Amino acid sequence: MAEPKDTIYKAEPHTQAKHAILREYLKRWLPILSRQANNLGSKDRLLYVDGFAGAGEYTNDVPGSPLVAIEAAAQHCHVSHVPIVFKFIEERKDRINHLRNLIKTEKHALIESRQLIVELIEGDCETEVMCFIKKTKAMNKQLGPAFFFLDQFGYSSFSMELIRTILQESMCEVFSYLNWNLLHPFMTDKTKWAGITKAFGGEEWKSVLDFSGRIKEERFRDVYMTTLRKRGSAEYTFPFAMRDHSNRVIYWLFFSTNNIRGLEEMKKAMWTVDSSGGFEFSDKHSTQLDQLFSADTDWLADRLFAEFENQVRTVGEVKEYVLTKTPCYLFKEALQVLERSDRLERIDPPQGRGRKSFANEIMKLHFFRKPKEVQGTLFD
Repeated sequence: MAEPKDTIYKAEPHTQAKHAILREYLKRWLPILSRQANNLGSKDRLLYVDGFAGAGEYTNDVPGSPLVAIEAAAQHCHVSHVPIVFKFIEERKDRINHLRNLIKTEKHALIESRQLIVELIEGDCETEVMCFIKKTKAMNKQLGPAFFFLDQFGYSSFSMELIRTILQESMCEVFSYLNWNLLHPFMTDKTKWAGITKAFGGEEWKSVLDFSGRIKEERFRDVYMTTLRKRGSAEYTFPFAMRDHSNRVIYWLFFSTNNIRGLEEMKKAMWTVDSSGGFEFSDKHSTQLDQLFSADTDWLADRLFAEFENQVRTVGEVKEYVLTKTPCYLFKEALQVLERSDRLERIDPPQGRGRKSFANEIMKLHFFRKPKEVQGTLFD
């Protein structure tokens, strides 16, 4: 969406769906990263950065992303062993002031009673984040564990260089936004090209200019994902599309990480919003999600068998394939389906209780269709 002029405005259904994904992921991220920070010893806090924090609420009584993050942390801080630092960055003075008053009146007691530290920063997202990273390095401290929510209004408010700088640091993740609805109409306007090139860090995006319709949309998304990996230093990245009342793509959310466990937890969060596995949300179907297809366990089992038939793979290799190449995450359940249907055999399974599970990621699996036993007849 284009940036509204008012300090606060109405939250559309797709905005609430976006915040639902954020909330679900933070429920998982906070306990996991807290344990890691505590075990590593050198980490003294978790960091959450909202680069485009806004005013903190909407006119239809919907909380904004800062309150979503604070509430998620407050509900799960009993499992946190370290303080959680929130940096809320907002360029507009009216919105940062509104957010400050909102936190004072509604969340102050909540913050005071927990290990939550809130910092409000008026300024440009990229400038402030780059400055903070530079200061952190100068003090010989580590940036991570850190989660960066870069929910811009358009498509050119931060660069690929910012994502690269964040992801090159240990234990950092980025959840970012790219607005197709604004980009698409302006692609023929050369005065807008510099902003798109800034977002990509290069001109790869121009390869889609001669296409149209759904093909253009999907190719653009795929080129951006490739750029996130190659130029943005993301080992893993995954998209979520938001659609309007006409079911047209408004924007994508992209999750980028270098930790496959982070990808697994984000996909679980995405499934809570789109249980079809299509990873799309449409305002047209805000009360009943549009089931484009059903990526259930049987579907995944068939997909795995088609991919690995007559091959030997480890459980870890199967897990990575499922998380990076399919919309699913329940790889163990799919392997159980294959085993029950005589399309999978374990090779040298571990002894003891783990023998019947797929928890051991180095265990080898043979994907093949076992021949059915031929029953004898009266004439044998």
